[in-house]
Amino acid sequence: MERHYSIDFVKFFAIFAVVCIHTGTLRDVQSGIDGETIDFVINTVARFAVPFFFTVSGYLFFQKLDTLQGFEAQLHYAKKYMVKLIKLWAAWFVFYFCFDLAINIIETEKNQAALMVMYHDYIESFLSWETFYYGSGHNQYHLWFLLALIWSVAMLFIFAKARLVRVLFVISLGLNIYGLSGQSYSFLADVPLDTRDALFFGLFYTSLGALFARYGDQLNKIANSIPDLLYGALLVILPLLQALEGNITIKQFGGNTGDYYLTTIPLVVILFMFIMKYNSIGKGTLISKIGSRAVGVYVSHVFIMKTVRIFISRIGVEEIQETLIWNILFTPLLLIIAYLFYENLQQIKKNGAAFFQSRKITTIDSKSNL
Repeated sequence: MERHYSIDFVKFFAIFAVVCIHTGTLRDVQSGIDGETIDFVINTVARFAVPFFFTVSGYLFFQKLDTLQGFEAQLHYAKKYMVKLIKLWAAWFVFYFCFDLAINIIETEKNQAALMVMYHDYIESFLSWETFYYGSGHNQYHLWFLLALIWSVAMLFIFAKARLVRVLFVISLGLNIYGLSGQSYSFLADVPLDTRDALFFGLFYTSLGALFARYGDQLNKIANSIPDLLYGALLVILPLLQALEGNITIKQFGGNTGDYYLTTIPLVVILFMFIMKYNSIGKGTLISKIGSRAVGVYVSHVFIMKTVRIFISRIGVEEIQETLIWNILFTPLLLIIAYLFYENLQQIKKNGAAFFQSRKITTIDSKSNL
């Protein structure tokens, strides 16, 4: 099974794009430039990121699944993969639950009646279908990706065992295109559903990744046949076309939102073919190292972003967020801090596990000497 080092390299730019979406980059700049328009372009171009993450996940999952012999081995791997995702989602869901609760306690009047009302309303706001399927609401909103990936991988495994991955791809493509009516194409037919989910969004790109793994040899041949100059041109033209599509559908025709577009599909395909051809780009670099921790940056960056903004508000210097220099520096610094935060968190986790393991061994040795 050939390793594509360039996946981690591209994941760096994808996670940076996600951070750009959440920070709003230049949106709050109040003088000198049209920050809102620039942010719209950045935001629209950056929408390749989450589809790319779904595609990579589907690719790596199916690639590993295809190497295992026997249903039991494959089922064990699929369960292990999904349990890992569920644990990751649950751990960070609890983290953000406690974080938001702490914020509410700080901002609530300090008497028993007010605190009880706040606590009751806060708990009630979490007990909904939207929270556990769409991941919407509160500061854990970005964890929707993990929920969608869990559902998507589960469906992919079922169809893979039935040898119907191509059928799943066709069905999910239809759902994805239909889901655009709940996105920027809502001016054509407004779907009364949130289509940023597993069914309309994650499933298609996950199954696309599975197809890339299933037909890896054929894809490699096609990828290697494409001239370097054409890759360069397409990787410039397709993001610009996505920005143009977003401008037309949202700005001109009043579409609802744009989590994904029609042009996202060819953009992700070309990006993945680029990875297949140039599979050693970024090997051993810091960029690839950060990219390999993309999931850690993803789950933690909202906490850091929110904490910084609360601190700025508390000390009364909110106007700094309207300056050009702040908006230029905040996003890349947030990415770096989130990476370091997660790295240190993992080290603490590792040291804690080692400590408890050593205590366990010491206890066993003590008992054996009795």
